[in-house]
Amino acid sequence: PSTRTAGGGCKEERHMGDLSRNFSRSEFACRCCGKADIDPRLVDALQELRDLANAPIRVTSGYRCPEHNRAVGGAKQSRHLRGHAADIVIKSFSVTGMYELAEQVAAFRNGGIGVYPEQGFVHVDIREVRTRWGHLGGKYVSFEEAMKTIGGERNATA
Repeated sequence: PSTRTAGGGCKEERHMGDLSRNFSRSEFACRCCGKADIDPRLVDALQELRDLANAPIRVTSGYRCPEHNRAVGGAKQSRHLRGHAADIVIKSFSVTGMYELAEQVAAFRNGGIGVYPEQGFVHVDIREVRTRWGHLGGKYVSFEEAMKTIGGERNATA
């Protein structure tokens, strides 16, 4: 979107929905450097998820520069580094509910989904191989183990 300036030129405006109907680049920006190099396929899949949920999705982590990824203890080959991943919260949905919804989006069903029941969020990414995992007690665990915990049933709080 652009608007005419008083001098007749155009100036770019960034606002809600500059990547899709409900997502803006600023939501995906690295907290360290502000870079937001996001793959459009991720945005499309998140928009599809948002439409299925019929509720806003909060991106708690999108693109990460290498320095920020190290600082947060991200995987060395994290999909966040490529702009292929997002950690998300959908208010009033449990981790289980967010997972089940993500499974309905082909890009996530065929890609990566990680559940973080203690933190109340789900990681989704557009990798080429179906992968599932969980995170409990500061450690990566099997998806099944993570989903057995009572935390998987708590509503998102992050």
